Amino acid sequence: MSRNRACDGCAARKTKCDRRSPCRRCTALGVACTALRECVKPGPKGPWAERKRQARLQRSPLPWATDNPAAGILPALQPIVRRGVSTPKRRGYLDVYQRELYYLWPVIDVEDLGSRLADAGAYALCTALGAVTLSRVVHPSLIGEELDPRAESDKLVTESEKARAQVLYQENPSTDILLSSFFLHVHCSNRGQICKATLLLREAITFAQLLGFDQVKHYANLPKSEAQLHLRIAWLLFITERGHTTRFDLPRTLCLDPNLPALEEDENPSGLLPFIGMCHLFQTFGSAMDRDPGPDLMSDFFVGMDTRLRDTRGLLSSSPDSQRADFLITQQWMRIILWKLAMFHVALSADPTVENLSISFPENVARNVMGYLDMFPRAIVEGHGLGMQMKLADIAISLADVLSCTPRVPESRQLMRVCPAEVLNHLAAFLNSIPDKVNPHLELLQEKIAQYGLCYPLSVLSRKDSSVYERVQEIRKLEEATERDIWQVDKTNYNAICF
Repeated sequence: MSRNRACDGCAARKTKCDRRSPCRRCTALGVACTALRECVKPGPKGPWAERKRQARLQRSPLPWATDNPAAGILPALQPIVRRGVSTPKRRGYLDVYQRELYYLWPVIDVEDLGSRLADAGAYALCTALGAVTLSRVVHPSLIGEELDPRAESDKLVTESEKARAQVLYQENPSTDILLSSFFLHVHCSNRGQICKATLLLREAITFAQLLGFDQVKHYANLPKSEAQLHLRIAWLLFITERGHTTRFDLPRTLCLDPNLPALEEDENPSGLLPFIGMCHLFQTFGSAMDRDPGPDLMSDFFVGMDTRLRDTRGLLSSSPDSQRADFLITQQWMRIILWKLAMFHVALSADPTVENLSISFPENVARNVMGYLDMFPRAIVEGHGLGMQMKLADIAISLADVLSCTPRVPESRQLMRVCPAEVLNHLAAFLNSIPDKVNPHLELLQEKIAQYGLCYPLSVLSRKDSSVYERVQEIRKLEEATERDIWQVDKTNYNAICF
């Protein structure tokens, strides 16, 4: 009688067994020939083999590849993620975020996330946050003097996407996965990848809706700190989507329950008060854009909404410069968007004293914005990325459209006053001097400047575009000739009166 494996004695002695019962070697030695030992699977042994088996099970979409075939789903195993970013670097990104970016996005508990960095979801969030941090605040201690921040940022995005894929994030939504989608959206938006950024924002909003962050019943039994964190996430998605969809003319998908609990200040009021003020600002803006007050109340409605948008009492007294710049310029952008909406419903006035519904309204807003650009360091304004650039471009384009419809006063006759064309020139020059320009509205602004001849940003417009450059040169010569003709007429009249 033969066996399908070696006997216990031959296996222990590591000698060849003829697999008979009893075998020839055990018979010669006069020992019992048994085969009672436990049968082990072939292949690698030890912890490494177990980790490899679990990773293989996570990748397998087939029910029979799981430990629970009847369930038809993958077992809840913690995937093994190869960490391409060291723990000190990850903690460094969290420290910079807490110190310099928390007031913009107060949605991460740094201590809690730092204690969970071995988790794949936390790793995906930390690397996505690190990519955004490097694009806004470059610290040599984080990347070293010899490394390129842009390349390091791209590496962190790759790490985050790899970790998200390994946890099957689309089937396992969590707060970490939601926030990783949001910060990847911010990164892609600043790189000009608008389609990908839009999809990532939609993904983050969908996760929030699946988790119930937009519904009041979600907060019924939550601890206060967790409830406030989820509220801040919901409001952050609300203001981000409102700004993104307004700039790119897209439909909105997130609608917050009007009975949600109120946002509260934490132990650091100066950090959260401006964020709460920004939420109120976007709430006012959203109600103005979505409501239809009727033809009889239209004028008073727009004037009232503009007044509410300008109310900043107590919000900016102790805010950092970066947050103040974001709030003030966003506020002026909202006023322009609301004014453009009012044009279709209310007759605008030529009287500049009627500020809210005057034809000169874009000039007033542009002058305010020009003052803010001179008030804050340039790096702070540029650090807000594509969203800030598009807001500035929208304001400049509105001013260019108004100037093209109004009679032009020669610059020599405006005495000491900075003319609107110079304000437009200042905004255009600022936008065009930003490195790595990805602003889709910048080309439209330059075309309007060249088409209407409203100002002469020869240092702004690209000399490679000969048609634009030559058009501006032509307009400059025509205006110089016009001013000479006006001066000759005035001189003739003066001589006729005096002599």
